[in-house]
Order: sequence, then C-alpha cells, then structure tokens
Amino acid sequence: MIPIVPTKSIENIQLTIHKTINTQGVSIYGCCILPDDRMAFTYFSDKTIKVFSDKGSKDFEVKMPCKPFDIVYISEDNTLAVTSDDSEKKCITIIDLEKKQIKKTISLDSNSYGIALKDNQLIYSGHNKGIRMINLTDESISDIVREQMPGDCYIATFRDNIYHTNNDKHTVICYTLQGKIQWTFHNESVLKSPHGIDVDNDGNVYVVGSLKTHRII
Repeated sequence: MIPIVPTKSIENIQLTIHKTINTQGVSIYGCCILPDDRMAFTYFSDKTIKVFSDKGSKDFEVKMPCKPFDIVYISEDNTLAVTSDDSEKKCITIIDLEKKQIKKTISLDSNSYGIALKDNQLIYSGHNKGIRMINLTDESISDIVREQMPGDCYIATFRDNIYHTNNDKHTVICYTLQGKIQWTFHNESVLKSPHGIDVDNDGNVYVVGSLKTHRII
C-alpha cells in the first residue's frame, strides 16, 4: 500500500522575499544552494566561482581556467560541477568544496551551458552537440538530444524528465531521458528569452524570462 500524499497547488504558493545577498560582482550566470545553505555563484567575466555563507558573507572563491557558466552540486563527493562558455578551453570543472580548490577537469568537444545532476550523471546543454550526459564513474559521454542548441540554455531535471530552455525560440521543452519531447511551452506574451530553470518537489517548473518579460513564471 502506498499512501497518497496531496501535492501543493501552485495557486496556494505565496512568494515573499526571504533574503537579499550582495553577490559583489556582475555577469553572474549560474548559482546553486548547498545542503548547508551556502550559495555558490559563477562569475563569467571574472572567471571565478564564489561561495557565500547563508548570512551573505563570502566564504571563499576559486579562480577558474575558463569562463564559468552554470553550476550544480554533487552530493556523492561534495563537489561542484561547473560548465564553461569559452572558445579556448571547453570543459566541465569539478571543484572540491572541502579543499576549496579544483579537483579535476573533464575535457569536452563543445561549449557547455546549463547543467543538472541525475543520479550519478551530469546532463548538460552542449550547444552544437545537443543535450548530452556524462557518467561520473567513467566520464563516458552519451547523446540524449542530437540537435544543435543555442548558447545560454539552462537545464533542470525531475524524476525521468529533462527541462530545457531555448532562448532563441522563446520556449521551454520537456524531454524524457531518452530525448523524446513530452511537451513544449511557447507564449511570448509571458515568457521571452527563458534562461534559468528549476523544478520543485511537486513538479512545478519555474523559469526566468529576460528581455521584455523580466519575470519568473
């Protein structure tokens, strides 16, 4: 017997400002919250990753060999995986949070943008290589969607679905882990140039729209 747990209606969610953090920089493209409530940010132009405490003070920073784009936490070994939009060095960088330094780099054959974690695998938007997946055990790479993607695309995962923003076509697309399209959202009156994306525990998808919309839907 499986208990039926009612999900929260999106209509009943009330958003209030919890905290404002001075991130002390510009061109911040990616962020993630760690289990201890610290926050990690990517500073694209400065080639830096900065980690802040839950109070908003800077804990430490790591200089990167490339321009960092997006970032995700890996609980398996307490590390951060960081993508790069850099013509000179195409890679995913792994940062050791305990030692506060770069642990290793995984070389790629394309730029990488949005990134998410599914089980022990990294799923990332690989620009002209489409959506790809890296097995962290042996670092093997497999294709999920073989289709050229624009830059500045972000990714989120929930259960067996992948959610991908396409800022050129102003769409959000939901794929299965096998690359099959489940649905596409396109409504430029409420969402233009979607960027950051995430999913809550009830399956609600939150997307940041830039350009004229400037809102979260």
